Amino acid sequence: MTMGIINKMFKWFTTKDKGDNEINLGNVLDGEPTTIQDIEKVFKAFQLDKYFETIKPLVRPKIDITLSPTDESKFNTPKSKIGGQPHLMIEQEWPKNELGKPLSFIGQLNFEEVSKLDKSELLPKQGLLSFFYCADQETWGFDPKDNQRFKTIYTENVNELVKQEFPSDLESHSIFHPNLLTFTSSLSIPTWEDDSIEGLIEDEDSDNYFEASRGSDNQILGYANCIQGTMELECQLVTNGLYCGDPTGYEDPRRKELEAGKDNWVLLLQIDSEEDKTGMMWGDSGRIYFWIKKQDLISKNFDKTWCILQCY
Repeated sequence: MTMGIINKMFKWFTTKDKGDNEINLGNVLDGEPTTIQDIEKVFKAFQLDKYFETIKPLVRPKIDITLSPTDESKFNTPKSKIGGQPHLMIEQEWPKNELGKPLSFIGQLNFEEVSKLDKSELLPKQGLLSFFYCADQETWGFDPKDNQRFKTIYTENVNELVKQEFPSDLESHSIFHPNLLTFTSSLSIPTWEDDSIEGLIEDEDSDNYFEASRGSDNQILGYANCIQGTMELECQLVTNGLYCGDPTGYEDPRRKELEAGKDNWVLLLQIDSEEDKTGMMWGDSGRIYFWIKKQDLISKNFDKTWCILQCY
């Protein structure tokens, strides 16, 4: 099932108000919420008024990404894009996994284009950040050893970058279609799966909150649009050497002292399955998420990034 079909299904997903009238998010707002008043409007539409003041302090800004298929042969400048050919330093070796096989190029962010929308003031003002991932192996990110299966490369001076050709041993199915990116700023609230609202929403309101809190498919910063639960704790444990593919890491005695650090992680980039536009299909119509600690982001320590895949 393609992500386009799933999106159509969600578009028609509805809940009902107390008068048995159908409501869905698309009928409440035209796009993502951009003001606190927009969020309040959504809460009222879904009969969640009593939670608004509780959720209001938890609101986070995010940057939404819109993809537009393009012919990248028409430009050589290092624009923000998903898929296509990366712009790297001419001496930069193409990233490889632990077996010596080339990683797939996922996309790149030109911060000069993005940072003006960064209301959190966390992103660099300039430079290009390139994302690579082992699409062949579809790394889940729950094993500390997965750090060889994704990579981010940051170059501050974009004038030194050139468009790179694909390695001859990179499989064709691991090369993705180029899409230019358009950015818009909006606001996000914790999704139903987020730990920050645990115990806050009553069971009878859970369906409405689930629909009201659905986030973006592709975004920078803000609350991740989770599929299999929140990821901050997983990032914290795995990057400290604990295996989280089963309960082992979560039951490790070291968890207690490490757990507080989960709040330092922020969503750097979230990329959806968009098979029609990009050729990307993450597991069963899932997403990949690149995470980084806030201080590492501010310090531009992008080698500290962690990647997780979630799917349906």
